[in-house]
Amino acid sequence: MKNFILPFLLFSSFFYINNCTAQTAEKASDLVGVFDGRTPCQELAKQFNQTTTPECIKIKWRLKLYKGPAKNDEGTFQLEGFVFKGADVLKGKWHATVGTAANPEALVYQLNPAGRGAVFFLKANDNVFFFLDPQKNLMVGNRDFSYTLNRTATN
Repeated sequence: MKNFILPFLLFSSFFYINNCTAQTAEKASDLVGVFDGRTPCQELAKQFNQTTTPECIKIKWRLKLYKGPAKNDEGTFQLEGFVFKGADVLKGKWHATVGTAANPEALVYQLNPAGRGAVFFLKANDNVFFFLDPQKNLMVGNRDFSYTLNRTATN
């Protein structure tokens, strides 16, 4: 009987843990899109309050947006890049809002990472997002990199 109990407990624990993980993870069917881009390093490092070296010239970013259960203009996100990788990926909630410093009618996505200040993106169209600074101004790139994320995948 003892030989049966231990495998049963291990199997039950494994099933329970996998079931809980599946319920909390974002579902692929809720994926709004995946957006990738490379930006200059120094300015965004300052905006995210991260120290960097002078040799840091670019940051590779990946933004995954997931729709919420009730609306398409809010949901959850994962923002990966710079020091925000692996277990340190920025996660939180996002919602659509209106208005930039230059255009009060522009569609803006506000990301609210847990424990950090808001991150703003101007939605140019369904395939392109632009980083905005905290005052909702467009960020200007350099000859090598822009502050643009382009859609690379969708559901």
